Amino acid sequence: MGSDSFCRNYDFEIDKIVDFVKNIGARRVLLQLPEGLQLCAPMIIKAIKERLDNVEVYLSQNPSYGACLLDEYSAYELEADAIIHVGHIEYPYYKPRKPTLFVKASYMAIDGNRLKAILNDVCMLRSSIKICIGTTAQHIDVVKDIAEDLSSCKVTRYGIVLGCIPLNTDECDTVVVIAGGRFHCLSQALQTISSNRAVNVLCIDPYTYNVWSPSEDVERLIRVRMWKVREAFDARKWLIIDGFYGQHRPHLVQVLTAKLRNLGREYVISKALRIDRELLDNIGAQNFDAIVIVACPHVAFDLYDYVKPVLTVGEALMALNGDTSRYIYPW
Repeated sequence: MGSDSFCRNYDFEIDKIVDFVKNIGARRVLLQLPEGLQLCAPMIIKAIKERLDNVEVYLSQNPSYGACLLDEYSAYELEADAIIHVGHIEYPYYKPRKPTLFVKASYMAIDGNRLKAILNDVCMLRSSIKICIGTTAQHIDVVKDIAEDLSSCKVTRYGIVLGCIPLNTDECDTVVVIAGGRFHCLSQALQTISSNRAVNVLCIDPYTYNVWSPSEDVERLIRVRMWKVREAFDARKWLIIDGFYGQHRPHLVQVLTAKLRNLGREYVISKALRIDRELLDNIGAQNFDAIVIVACPHVAFDLYDYVKPVLTVGEALMALNGDTSRYIYPW
């Protein structure tokens, strides 16, 4: 499949972008897309330039895992007047300093009737009276239409699942996550299990229409996470890695450092935009007994097999309290 045919499956809201740029009188804008949509950047930039004279559009290729990582640094370095952030909705705990337009990039090739039929089957098979539907920015418009027209059960809540902010499921018998890949569904299921509520979680891939249960994956994930917590029980030297922008969480750093000081432990605080194995290797794993990711908690999950335990903030507090009686939701 060529990039043109792929990209035309998404609504990049060019009219909305053009109006935004016009209204603020921008002459330089920074375009930011997640990695999976960056091949569409030339098409988007061309469409903007065809509509707007004397506007320079720059592409950010820095990490864009979510709206928590708006590339403000590049925007200021380029003296851009605004940021066009594609693929996510605004992160509720972070307000960019530059004027920013969020474009959902709705996926238009989805079969809403097929999804509705699957959800009706889920309702009947699970005997669910009330369900919640979580999804991503690309599919929220379709989910809204389905939620308002589902015949076999009541949708008590629907909305967007962020990796660090799952959907509230207090009023649901079943939670259905409609998203490609496994990331969002596992996040929602992990929160549901750690809350000790008897809620069914199912996942639907809107690109393949495959329905799957995350229960075995989550149970396996929690076993690994609890072992990592146990490994850090006796850790004396700690590395705390804080992020940037929406992943800069000074209050969590303060909680951790206060706890470490009270226990007489040593620690180093670092700042990083992209956190990976190379970054940890560079500072030297032999210098620390445990590592805490204050930025995105899913980085800790990705580094499950690192030579030293890499923990989320919740897991670090479990280790420092010497308590593995119940897994703490890591956000």
